[in-house]
Amino acid sequence: MVVYIEYVLLSNFLIDAFVAYLTLVSLRMRASRLRICLASAFGAAFAAAVPYINFPAAGAVKVLMLLLMTAVMSKYTRFRQFLLATLLYFVYTAALGGLVLMIRNLSLSDFISAMYYPGDLTGAYIATGAIVLLYAIRQAVGYTVNKRRTGSRECKVILEVQCGEVACEGLIDTGNTLLKGGKGVIVIDGKLAQKLVKKGATRTGGIWVKTVSGECYLPTIALRSVAFPQEKGRRVYDVTAAISQTALKDFRVILPAGI
Repeated sequence: MVVYIEYVLLSNFLIDAFVAYLTLVSLRMRASRLRICLASAFGAAFAAAVPYINFPAAGAVKVLMLLLMTAVMSKYTRFRQFLLATLLYFVYTAALGGLVLMIRNLSLSDFISAMYYPGDLTGAYIATGAIVLLYAIRQAVGYTVNKRRTGSRECKVILEVQCGEVACEGLIDTGNTLLKGGKGVIVIDGKLAQKLVKKGATRTGGIWVKTVSGECYLPTIALRSVAFPQEKGRRVYDVTAAISQTALKDFRVILPAGI
């Protein structure tokens, strides 16, 4: 098989770009085209030079190249973030290489051979398609998140408990997907919770909530009802309220869209 150096360079460049982009998207980091291209250029040049590196030094050079590529492909706020990106880049690269090798062992087709030994541009085409697909998925997710945010609306609510009620401003937020017992959960701040407890709200344990920084446990109280005076007195009964660990800035209550 004839292997053209330009095919090796282009295929490895695009494959490295795909792995770098996938790594940054997975870590929710900014993906700079310039940095990704620069890191991929280093990777492609190294791939072309691999046959000329003697075996004893190959392992050390590969590790150094991995560190260089991940250092170039993004800006890092913490050293730990850099190490995580390096590890994830290595895992994705190993997984991709292992997958190609496994398929090649199962089938010696021209398609797989082109991926394993770039004699043509098949690998480059596949990597380009993967980058475009990943970009489209990322844009679609971003559009969905923005649509959720714009779908939020303000409202006035009255929270009723055993011995009284409290009126306040609320936000119906489609991003609030908390559930307890199959029903939507509202979120309130600590000061409002204290008022409601003094008026007879009962504590009902708590719920685990997933956040960007991990999971946290929010205590909950039971409300007799939540009324919406702007909606002809519409009222929802037996509502669970989770108490936020931080103060809510603009609204005292965050309600789920389905309430």
